[in-house]
Amino acid sequence: MGKGLILFDIDGTLLHAPGGREAFALAFQEAFGWEQGVEHINFYGATDLNVFRGICVERGVESTPDMERAFFERLAPALEMRLAVSPPTLFPNVGNILKLLSDENVDATPSSRLLNRRNATRASRLRWEMGLVTGNIEATAWAKLHHAGIAHYFDFGGFGCTHADRAEIARQALKASGVERPGKVFLIGDTPSDINAAKVNGFTAIAVATGGFDFQTLEKSGADFVFEDLTDTDRLLSILANGGLE
Repeated sequence: MGKGLILFDIDGTLLHAPGGREAFALAFQEAFGWEQGVEHINFYGATDLNVFRGICVERGVESTPDMERAFFERLAPALEMRLAVSPPTLFPNVGNILKLLSDENVDATPSSRLLNRRNATRASRLRWEMGLVTGNIEATAWAKLHHAGIAHYFDFGGFGCTHADRAEIARQALKASGVERPGKVFLIGDTPSDINAAKVNGFTAIAVATGGFDFQTLEKSGADFVFEDLTDTDRLLSILANGGLE
């Protein structure tokens, strides 16, 4: 069996990171001298590029690549300052799940408490590559993961500085993985936008209700599987081991 890909959203899925809105406001001020708040912006499922372009539309300004670059160059250090003071908080069991799926554990068969024997055997044969599909720009994505202590689990991703469309970001992550024919691709996120990105690309959509949307909304949005959070290790690993079957 070939390598499988598990692509994770960050905010609302893996962790909660404070200070994002303040960082945006500071970056607008430093880049363009704008006193621009973003309290009215719904960040759930959005991309940083979409948010920036939306603010430009509000102000009657045409967004350009140079403006986007100038803004993002200031956004990263603005957020870094806030994360250094108030680090992100991992959602329950996230660290354990990442450890179980990481390369350092890929050849170890999980205990019978986690998977039944058949699923454990299949899981041990399938090597997982873990990546990111996030609306964050690349610099802020890695900053959040670093301050949360989980950056070392990821090597690649698709980010919100190159595309406004999350489905395209998911395609970018697939390409960045370097895996030409993955055995199976899962996208784990907390919003209908994550679900749509998975379905458009033919990935299995796993939704988790730790962000801004409840279980029922995620279910109605077409997720293949929905979790209240990632504490149900048995069920999640069983789904992964069985290639998206339950």
